[in-house]
Amino acid sequence: MSLPLETERLLVREFTDDDAPEVARAFADPEVIWWDPAPFTPETARSWVARAQDGYAASGMGLYAVQLRSGGRLIGDCGLVARHIEGSAVVEIGWHLERAAWGHGYATEAARGVLAHAADLGVGRVCALIVAGNVRSRRVASKLGMEIDREVEWASRPHDLWMLELG
Repeated sequence: MSLPLETERLLVREFTDDDAPEVARAFADPEVIWWDPAPFTPETARSWVARAQDGYAASGMGLYAVQLRSGGRLIGDCGLVARHIEGSAVVEIGWHLERAAWGHGYATEAARGVLAHAADLGVGRVCALIVAGNVRSRRVASKLGMEIDREVEWASRPHDLWMLELG
């Protein structure tokens, strides 16, 4: 499945510079962006989009914009990021959605599409880094068929490393 990809309710596509204001809006809630020291500002959002675009250029992967097909509202991101964890190169799947989008199955829906894209890119397995208290993300990972492999130290705190072999 190549980008942009459409699911039943979502469009998943590469970020453009024009998305930065919507990223700032979606990630202005401190509960959404809980790991960051502060909610997103327009400058933070521009940097977020630029890092995603750098990833597309460097590896063909990055966080992708997630928007509702009905109405076109950008609700967050979901994508693939190359990481080095405990000396091993891995591909992480991640998702971040505005609070109004929680509880509707959008993260799972977007992630399933992104996993199909990962398989098309030749990625053999993906991981997710999830702190123990993040019940929503744990639920998404479980619905995707991911399983906890082990605990790792990431971003100065312990995370469960969830793994999934792509078929």
